[in-house]
Amino acid sequence: MEIVPVEDPDEIGEIVPVIRSAWGMTEMAQIVKDTVAAMRFHGGLVLLAKDKGQSIGMSFSFPARFGNHSYLYSHMTGVIQDRKYAGIGQQLKLRQKEWAIKQGYDLICWTFDPLMALNANLNIGKLGGIARSYIPNFYGNMDDSLNRGNPTDRVVCEWWIKEKQSPGTVPEDIISPGDEERMISLIDSKSPFLLRIPDDFLKIKREAPEKALNLRINYRETFRKIFRSGYVLTGFQRQDCAYTVRHNTEMAPPPHEGIFPVR
Repeated sequence: MEIVPVEDPDEIGEIVPVIRSAWGMTEMAQIVKDTVAAMRFHGGLVLLAKDKGQSIGMSFSFPARFGNHSYLYSHMTGVIQDRKYAGIGQQLKLRQKEWAIKQGYDLICWTFDPLMALNANLNIGKLGGIARSYIPNFYGNMDDSLNRGNPTDRVVCEWWIKEKQSPGTVPEDIISPGDEERMISLIDSKSPFLLRIPDDFLKIKREAPEKALNLRINYRETFRKIFRSGYVLTGFQRQDCAYTVRHNTEMAPPPHEGIFPVR
């Protein structure tokens, strides 16, 4: 027998049948509840948004550390289907920020799919987070009907909650992954630009999975190229469905030293 640490997100899934056997569990919801309860007791935060006694939104986060920096990791924030566009998610995040500041944190982090415009608009556009690290297939392969066949690529959102990045002027240049020559020219001159993403990536995944996979791979290379060149996602323009992308030397104030690897 050997005991080994696990890093592959797909291999992590092998703990599930062991848990079911060891504890005699048939319902995985119990694991989620127990895990979140343990996280809360050991310094985490669990929030519920309620309306007339009904829970309509939730968020939970826990202490984390990467390299030499400690932060609050916001693992999940979600709202029930028929209340998704009522601003509840933003209110949950602001309440989380208030709590985190009282606990002495200066940073909250989480991951999100960079092709999901709704999340980009909240995380980068409204809250003022930044992103500069791309992680391919973060959760491993998912077998649900929506995500099957599409890697779970994510960017890390850094929300520096004790300061505010100046949005600056909106760049005029707007590019897509196919605009390779224009992008290289802009990167060489360290110029800011807008990076357009699909208006509704969920719909594309649902109706045209092969197209969605091609988009994922193309955008993966684009994001990795701009991050490796010192660029940061600093804003989101909803009308263009595009990220504002600036070189870290052109940001005001200059961003903190990167915590997470640029992959």
